[in-house]
Amino acid sequence: MLSRVAENIYWMARYMERAEDTTRLINSTSNLLLDLPRHAAVEWYELVRVFGAEEQFKELFDEDQSERAVMKFLITDKRNTNSIINCIDSARENARVSRDIIPNEMWQQINELYHFSSEYAKGSLSRRKRNDFMSALICRCQTIIGISMGTLPHDDAYQFLLIGRNLERADMSSRIIDVGAAQLLPDQEEINPAFATVRWISVLKSLNAFQAYRQQGFVGISGTAILGYLLKSSEFPRSIHHCLDEVGACLKVLHKPHTSRRKLNALIEELESVDIKMLRRSGLHKYVDELQLGIGNLHGVIVDTYFGITD
Repeated sequence: MLSRVAENIYWMARYMERAEDTTRLINSTSNLLLDLPRHAAVEWYELVRVFGAEEQFKELFDEDQSERAVMKFLITDKRNTNSIINCIDSARENARVSRDIIPNEMWQQINELYHFSSEYAKGSLSRRKRNDFMSALICRCQTIIGISMGTLPHDDAYQFLLIGRNLERADMSSRIIDVGAAQLLPDQEEINPAFATVRWISVLKSLNAFQAYRQQGFVGISGTAILGYLLKSSEFPRSIHHCLDEVGACLKVLHKPHTSRRKLNALIEELESVDIKMLRRSGLHKYVDELQLGIGNLHGVIVDTYFGITD
């Protein structure tokens, strides 16, 4: 297939995943308010740190770190290229120029998602309407994923869609783990275990992992167990290991996978060898930074291998 078509589908999947993951993160943080004690406050600015967007946020909002400012930045602000509105707009544009490849029903759902978010996103800046909007947006994103899995031929286009989705998912998962776990060092958990439990549950819910974590037989809420699950589980779809495994399965189908697979295999080997207990005590932030750099380098190799070709 043409490299520009492959690139469009790859980025369509990444932007869709980014919009959905941002929505899940906001939703779980909003719901965290219901679980925390009355005297405990939610630091909305933590969500800006997840995206590494502190400098841009400060340029746009100065010292205002209020809930409304953060919600505007992440949901509706056209000046933020990673806002939900912009991600959906970018996904729609990539889908529009790929309409001869993707199923008509998939294009229709993406187009409807764009119009839905354009009409109702501003209302989600207030808490009263936020949950309804976020839940509907997640449902629509999941519908699009279902259509792609059930109607898109499992050819090269499908492989690039899966690669984009899983690389974006791995990157977002690493960011949520980094910022969430940074607030919950082991000594802090010992001082206030009830607060730590609520926050760890919020980390799980940000990745839609709470129910799956319990179903896997984990007893109680343990920071070490949760980190191990979100980093290393080969079964949970949003764990970093599973996402990288999915990318590897796609690369096996495509031609010229060798350089990309070497990068990928190095990432997986390092992930499998890391000592979670040691990370909990020190070095987690540094390790996640290196992991994100590795994911970024893998993305770069894939771009150079498959999208830098002159059609």
